[in-house]
Amino acid sequence: MRARATWLAVAAIVLAGTVVRAIPCWNDFWLDEIWTWTDARRLTSALGVFTQIHHSNNHHLNTLLFYWLGDRRDWAIYRLPALLAGSGTLVLAALLGARRGRLEAVLAAGLCAASFPLVHYSSEARGYSLAVFFALAALLSLLRFLERGGSAAAASFAAATCLGILSQLFFVFFWSGALALTALRLARRSGPRTRALVDALRLHAAPAIGLLALAQVDLRHLAVGGGPPAVPGEIVARTLGFSLGLPVRSELAPLYAALAIGLFALGLIRLARERDDLWVLWLVATALAPAAILALLRPAVIDVRYFLIGIALFLILLAWILGAELRAGGRRRALASVGLGLFLLGNAVHTARFLALGRGGFQAALEFMAERSEAGRIVVGSDQDFRNAMVLRFYARLLPAGKVLDYRERSRWPVGGPEWIVTHRRFRPDRPLPELAFDSAGRYRLAADFDHAGISGFYWAVYRRIAPAAPPQDH
Repeated sequence: MRARATWLAVAAIVLAGTVVRAIPCWNDFWLDEIWTWTDARRLTSALGVFTQIHHSNNHHLNTLLFYWLGDRRDWAIYRLPALLAGSGTLVLAALLGARRGRLEAVLAAGLCAASFPLVHYSSEARGYSLAVFFALAALLSLLRFLERGGSAAAASFAAATCLGILSQLFFVFFWSGALALTALRLARRSGPRTRALVDALRLHAAPAIGLLALAQVDLRHLAVGGGPPAVPGEIVARTLGFSLGLPVRSELAPLYAALAIGLFALGLIRLARERDDLWVLWLVATALAPAAILALLRPAVIDVRYFLIGIALFLILLAWILGAELRAGGRRRALASVGLGLFLLGNAVHTARFLALGRGGFQAALEFMAERSEAGRIVVGSDQDFRNAMVLRFYARLLPAGKVLDYRERSRWPVGGPEWIVTHRRFRPDRPLPELAFDSAGRYRLAADFDHAGISGFYWAVYRRIAPAAPPQDH
């Protein structure tokens, strides 16, 4: 490919990828985003992001952006930083791909543009898309410094790393790989050891000091916000299924793991044979550091989002593999073309469903109940007071005049039960229950349900009371 054609192709891919990421920015805000919005509104100063909020849902840089943006009725504005970071990630991926050729630049941009996990988190007002962007920016700066030196490259690496840590703490997976590559390169360099130490400090001192300060004021008080328990087979199936464009089925997790490990090993072996020590960073940042840190911390919640930087790095490595195979011609080119086509098709299926359903139909569910409530007051209960109440109260401010949400926690259900009950699930059940029955609230019939298609989100089922509970009998 000629240089001009290459960068025109990359520009077209970045534009298309940005459009695909922008569309779901207008779908429903979901729990974690609303939680951030709620916390940011309670703050009296920006410093409170670090000193007042001590739970894992607080992604510091993202919460700061919420605080600075203030209270906006159009929540798409809160997703704009993630969208810009997601678009920028495609440019950075192309630049990293270009280290091995112009074809690889196009492939890296294309794979990342099509990647459903990257699409998903580029349209979510959280810190994950920002962390991926800063990881790739830090990597380019690190390579520039290790290969050419320069204060600007060292400063940009340190700044990107600090911002990455503030974006999401899983950035330390990437930083571990950067530390490993730095140690390897500086150990091989001829000259005084003191100069190597100075260079290492120029790169890593500021992020280390920043992380220690963050640990002192916030992380030592940190509480996990909660979520579904970690199930290894499900985590593997979701992470690799969504990443490779495959059906998300737990029983296929071993097969997916074998495929991913095979491709990953192939890429690392090729780098090692070519005496490109980038394989060290890829191995540590994508596999060793996540495995070691998660094994040490044993978090109750593990999901696809924790591996998002690794997914982006894996796709760039995959672009390098595909570039070599496509140039080889013959069967290798044919096999690579088929694999690329399946990847694009599978991710398109995941993305199309996401564009249609988003992270859930929360606003539509509340509007459904509002239109059918017997009075202006919409009396609602649910199966989970914290999650569902927070979401319902966020959308209640958008109700038309004359309609008011009256959410009742389970301990405050009125005699005979609330008119509506909302139940939530992580995934839509094959057969939603047609009716619910409560001794103290009566019987409820399924009135509507609202699905979701994202990695984040909830399925909601809305039940309406059909018979109140019978009054207690006097004896």
